[in-house]
Order: sequence, then C-alpha cells, then structure tokens
Amino acid sequence: MMPVPRNAQALRWLVARALLGVGVPLRLRSPDRAILERAILPYFTSSAEFRRVLFVGCDWYTQRYERSFRGKEYVTIEVDPARRPFGAKRHIIGSLADLGHHFGRGELDLILCNGVFGWGLDSREESSRAFAACAGTLRSGGVLLIGWDDVPEHRPFDPTTLPAFAQLRPWVFPPIGAARWTVHTHVYDFFTTPPSETPVGTSG
Repeated sequence: MMPVPRNAQALRWLVARALLGVGVPLRLRSPDRAILERAILPYFTSSAEFRRVLFVGCDWYTQRYERSFRGKEYVTIEVDPARRPFGAKRHIIGSLADLGHHFGRGELDLILCNGVFGWGLDSREESSRAFAACAGTLRSGGVLLIGWDDVPEHRPFDPTTLPAFAQLRPWVFPPIGAARWTVHTHVYDFFTTPPSETPVGTSG
C-alpha cells in the first residue's frame, strides 16, 4: 500500500471534520469494521461492568464512538497530535507504551486497541511496552481487545507472543463463545487480567 502524502492526509481529515461538523454520518465500510460497530462495541456499551474505557487510535471514523459510550468514562489516546479533533473530550496525545504515565494500576475496565498494531505500533520493543502497560492499567477482570490484520504487510509478528501476554488470559467474548473472532484477514483477540487473588506466576 502506498503511503498517503501528508498534505493529502491532512486534506482528508479536513473534509471529514467538515462533514462531521454538519451532521453527515461517516462510516468506514469494511466487514471487520461492521463487526466492531454492530457487535463488539454494543456489547461493551450496554454492560455496566465496563465503565472506565480507553479507546486507542483516532481517525474520522472513530469520532462518533464517544456517543455510544455516553454515561461512561470514555478516554482516547493517539500518538499523532493532528488527530486530536477526532478524539474524545478527554484525550491523551501520546504513545500507548506510556499509558502508565496517565493511569494508575488497575484503573481501567476496558481497553479497545483496534487497527493500531501493524499500523504504526510495529516494533517488538514498543509493542511489548504498550501491551504490558495495558495489562498494568486494567483492573482484575478487565478486558483488552486487540484488533489486527493477519497479513504480511501489517503483521510484523504475532502480537500475542509478546511476554506481556503472560500477564493476561484469553477472555471468551459472550456473543460468540470464543476468545478470537476472525473476519477475513482481520483478527479480534480478547484478553482479561487474572483475578488479583491468584497472581500470575504463583501456585495455589
């Protein structure tokens, strides 16, 4: 895929902002995005268990997600300052690897990280730091969703092989009864933090 020139990308964002500003509903049309918006997000927005939510990565097609999480503590994080207009009212400009600078241990109930790994979060070192930070800021029983493209150009390695995932366990997403949902070449992996009374690495 050819990279979008910076000026063309900026123009695309300006057009999207203008259309959103006058109430034109914009959607990214793809099968995996449809699954996210019609099945995954509605499950979490309707559950009182997930009140403190972090959404990772912002673009014009994610701006409206904040409305879906009305009544919850919804925060966005994005490393590119130019995408601030598409973030939530509470928005963090920074890397997911530095999440611990913004949230305390066990402070979050849910982290949604879709289309970030392999699309900027590419190195093993930064990815390991990022997902370790996710594990550290999730409460016991909190959920981490990772959506990633299982294609060579956007899969530098299998993210679930990182040491950070030793701190997590697969979490069965109730609507499908499985911890992994594959849509064509896009993979949704669900993880949870283990109960605090049985820390990882200890025996009963």
